[in-house]
Amino acid sequence: MSPQATLLSLGVLLLLAAGVTFLAVTWDSLAVSVQASIIATLAAISLTASVPAARHKLAGTAEALAILGSGLLTVDLYGARALGLIGPDTMDGLTYFGLAAAVVAVTNLLMSRIAPSAITYGVAAVIIGQLPLPFLLADRVALAPFLLGLLIQVAITLYWTSKGTKIVRVTGAICSAVVFWGLMITGSVRILISLVAHHSLQSHPDLNDFVDGSATALSPVLATTAVICLSALVGIVLLSKVPLPRALPPALGESACTAAAAFALATCLPQLPTTGRWLDTALAAALALAALLMPTRTGVRVTMLWAAAAVVAAVNFFVCAALDDLVQLGLISTTVAALTLVATWRNRLQPAPAAITASFATQLAIVLTTYDGLFTLWTGAILLAVTGAISIATACLVPHQSSQLERSLLWPATCAVAIAEFIALIDTSPTITGIVLTIAAAPLVAYGTRPARRQALLIAGALLTFANTAFILGSGATTLEWFTVPPAAVFLAIGIYAYRTQPSWIYLGPGLLLGLVPSALVANSNNDYLRTTLVVAAAVTIILIGTRYSLQAPFIIGATVLLKIALWQFLQVAPLIPRWITLATAGLILLTVGATYERRLQNAKQAARWLSALR
Repeated sequence: MSPQATLLSLGVLLLLAAGVTFLAVTWDSLAVSVQASIIATLAAISLTASVPAARHKLAGTAEALAILGSGLLTVDLYGARALGLIGPDTMDGLTYFGLAAAVVAVTNLLMSRIAPSAITYGVAAVIIGQLPLPFLLADRVALAPFLLGLLIQVAITLYWTSKGTKIVRVTGAICSAVVFWGLMITGSVRILISLVAHHSLQSHPDLNDFVDGSATALSPVLATTAVICLSALVGIVLLSKVPLPRALPPALGESACTAAAAFALATCLPQLPTTGRWLDTALAAALALAALLMPTRTGVRVTMLWAAAAVVAAVNFFVCAALDDLVQLGLISTTVAALTLVATWRNRLQPAPAAITASFATQLAIVLTTYDGLFTLWTGAILLAVTGAISIATACLVPHQSSQLERSLLWPATCAVAIAEFIALIDTSPTITGIVLTIAAAPLVAYGTRPARRQALLIAGALLTFANTAFILGSGATTLEWFTVPPAAVFLAIGIYAYRTQPSWIYLGPGLLLGLVPSALVANSNNDYLRTTLVVAAAVTIILIGTRYSLQAPFIIGATVLLKIALWQFLQVAPLIPRWITLATAGLILLTVGATYERRLQNAKQAARWLSALR
C-alpha cells in the first residue's frame, strides 16, 4: 500500500469514528433530527467532493471520499433508528433496515453514474443492493415467493453488472452466486425438514415451530420444490451466458444446479401419499437410463444427468433404509441390475464387473423381498436358484479364453445357489431342497458338455443325487431303489457321455456299483423275490454287455452280484439238505478237482488273462 493510500484510509476511518462519536456524545444535547441533518450534510459533502476528484483523475482521493460519504450515510441511517427518530412503532426493524439499505444502494448507484471512474460506488451499489429485498420480503410472504424474489434479484444483478466495468462484473457474479446458492440451500433445507417431520413423530412439534406452521403441509413443499427447479434451470441458462473461470472443472456449475434440483425433487417425492418413494426410484432409474443412452460418454448434458441420478438415488436409498422399506430397497437393487446390463450393452461397463454387479444386485433384491414377506420362502429360494442357473447358462456361452468373465459368472451363481439352499433349509421341507438343487444342476449339465469343463458334470451328478434324495424323503417313500437307481442312471449317463475313453471302472463302475450293490445286499429272502429277480436280470445283462464289449467293470460287478445272490440262496436252503448229501457232494468236488487239477489250473490262468485283458 502506498503512503497516499495509507493516509487516505486512516483519514476515512478517523472521520467515520468521529461521526459515531458525535452521535454518542451529542445525543442528549442536540435534537436527533439536528444530529441526523449534520451527518447527512457531511455525507453529502463527501459524496459531492468525490465527483471533481474523480474527474481530475485523483483516484485515491475520490475513492476515499466515496467510502467516507457512503459510511457517513450508513451511520446517519443507523443513528436515526438507534436514537429513536424512526421508532419501532413507526416502522418494524426489517422494513427499516431494508429501506435503509435501499437508500444507500440507490445513492451509490446514482453516484456511479455521475462518477463512473470511482470504483467504490459501483461495488457498493452491487453489494448493498442485495440486502433490501430479503429484508422487505422476509416477514411478508411465504418461503416460495421469497425465494422467487431472490431469484429475480439474481437475474437483475447479473444483467445490470454485465454492462459495468470488470470489477463490477466480478462483484456482481460473486454476489449473485452467494444469493443464488443461499436460496437453493434454504429451499432444500425447508423440503428436507418437511420430509423429516413426515416420518419422525418426536421431532414433528419442534419442526412445526421452526417453520412457523405445519411442517408436513404438502403445498408449501411443492411450491418450494418448483422454485428450486426453476432456479436451477435459470442458473443453467445464466451459466451458458456467463461461463465460469477456466480454472474450474467443466460443467461444474451446471452439475451443481442439476444436483440441487435433484435433491429437492428427491426429498419432495417421498412426501407424496402412496406412490412417493416409487416415483423417487423411477426418477433415479430414468435419469441413469437417459445418461446411458446418450450418444457420448462425456459432455455437459451427460455430467448433469449423472449428477442428478446420483443425488436422487442416494437420497432414495437413505430414505428407504431409514424407513426399513425392504420392498423398495429390493426394487432399487433390481433397477441397479437392469441398468448394469444396459451399461454393458452401451459399452460403458466391462462384462466381468457387470456380471458380478447384476447377479449380486438381483440376489440382494430377492433376499430383501423374501425377508420382508412379499415372497414366500419357496418363492425366494426358487428365484435365487433360477438366478444362479441363469448365470451358469450364460457362462456356457462364454468362450473358454474369457476365463475372467467365466469366473465372474460362476462365483455369483455359486453364492446364489448357496443362499437358495439356506432358505430352503429354513423352510424344513425336503422338497424345496430338491427343487433348488435340480434347478442348479440343469445348466451345469450344459456347461459340462465342453471337454475342458467335464468336471461340471460330476458336480451336476452330485447335485442331482442330493436332489433325488430330498424328493424321496419329501414323498415319504422307503423303497431302497428310489434312492439308488436314479443317481446310478445319472452317473452312468455322465460316464458314457464324458469319460467313455477311460477304463470301464471310471465311466461305468460308479453307476453300476450304486445301482446294483445296495439292492443285492438287501435281497435276502424268498419273500423279496421281485427285487431278487430284477437284480439277477440286471447282473446277467451287464455281464453279457461286459463280455460283448470287453469291459471289465460290468463283468466283475455283475458276477459278484450273482455270486452273492447264489451264495445267499444256498445258505438259506443248506439247513434243509440231509447231511450225507453234503458230505457226498464235498467228496465228489474234491475228487473232481484233484483229477482235473492240471487242466483246471490252465483254464484258470486263461480266465485270468482274459479278465485282465478287459478294458
